[in-house]
Amino acid sequence: MKLISKIVLGSGLAMLIGISATTSVIAAGHKKPGDFPKRPITIIVCYGKGGGSDQAVAALQGPASKIMGIKINKVNKKGGGGVNCLPDFQQAPADGYTILQHTDTLVTKYVGGAHNIHPTKNLSPIITSNIAPTGLFIKPDDSRFLDGGKPSWEKVVAYGKKNKLAVSNINAEMELVTMAKVEEFFGIKVKQVLFDKPAQRYGSVIGGKLDVLMEQPGDVIKHVKAGKLAPVLAVWPKRFGVFPNTKAIGQDYNIDWQPLLRVRGLWVKAETPAPIKKYLEAVFSEAYKSEKHQSFLKRKSLTIVNSYQNAADTEKSVNDAIKTYAKIFKGMGRKVRKGL
Repeated sequence: MKLISKIVLGSGLAMLIGISATTSVIAAGHKKPGDFPKRPITIIVCYGKGGGSDQAVAALQGPASKIMGIKINKVNKKGGGGVNCLPDFQQAPADGYTILQHTDTLVTKYVGGAHNIHPTKNLSPIITSNIAPTGLFIKPDDSRFLDGGKPSWEKVVAYGKKNKLAVSNINAEMELVTMAKVEEFFGIKVKQVLFDKPAQRYGSVIGGKLDVLMEQPGDVIKHVKAGKLAPVLAVWPKRFGVFPNTKAIGQDYNIDWQPLLRVRGLWVKAETPAPIKKYLEAVFSEAYKSEKHQSFLKRKSLTIVNSYQNAADTEKSVNDAIKTYAKIFKGMGRKVRKGL
């Protein structure tokens, strides 16, 4: 079954991707609620060390810890396509000392029925800290995909129409749907090979075992700068400023589709006391706008779209995203949770 050719976005998701929204106002002030926090806070990261989620938390750890005056620990609980982390988080008390860092996969896995935690009813968002579009990358010296010594998406398409293009990807619906859409648009044959560990995902293309990598620009920018990977397609309406010579699906191929995005944010249990939730929102918002974190965003190319949303805006966007992914999944003939 064909994918939906054009997805109509509600105002919440439009805000999330920065189409028509104004920048959210970052919360000011961070007066402590009682004696919270009086001991270290733990952030559970649902993906492996070295990946985009791990880097995002590491960039917030220092500034937030300095603001609160306590240590913030980071624990990686990878596996299950972003689901294996949830039992550990669910077992922790709703006291603000355990924070979940997750991606848009929290939404898509809920829509598909992989877990039963409603992202805005059972959880409360603190902030959204990363919003990023997706690109495709090749090994820079892969002669099959070069034209005049430069990466060529036309060469990739020509190869993919005659052979199955082996794509290194992650078991996350955003990337899987996006790659399926690229496959449909360009009429290529694709075999997706899924990895949980970023090092394996990137290394499979760097080492020449697989043909193309799907990833967000910021997560692999260091490999691009080191000459180990090269961008070959921006899955975005316009070319990425960081890769101005890389063609984009909208600008260069006139594809009328609003791409899905990788979104990362922080969450606590819904039962967490409101003063603690407000305090954490203020702290991490302040950490977000710190010089150190802003430098991280620029270095990791996380400024292509506005990467910040406060708790209220995140809640609106997530509720809209639930509806949007339910529509996408139904259009693909995929399983959708009852009631959506």
